[in-house]
Amino acid sequence: GAEYDAWLVRINEGEQFGSGFVAVNPNSKIPALLDRSGAEPVRVFESGAILMYLSEKFGGAFLPAGGAERAEALSWLFWQMGSAPFLGG
Repeated sequence: GAEYDAWLVRINEGEQFGSGFVAVNPNSKIPALLDRSGAEPVRVFESGAILMYLSEKFGGAFLPAGGAERAEALSWLFWQMGSAPFLGG
């Protein structure tokens, strides 16, 4: 597993518009990731980008390298990005 810290961002209080959070996600949206494991921090925002980044960082186990399996995984990933927010996901 990966070591991580989770931070509570109170969107009902507008905390996503604070300079600290905007530095990670200039769109002031959740989710966002700041990977400090390397020499330089890497910021990643938008759920699909975060999922792809984590899959690649940790050996690609969750995103097949090619073919029909990759197409299926990406189809579900893009569905999640485009439809799930409207369904409460």
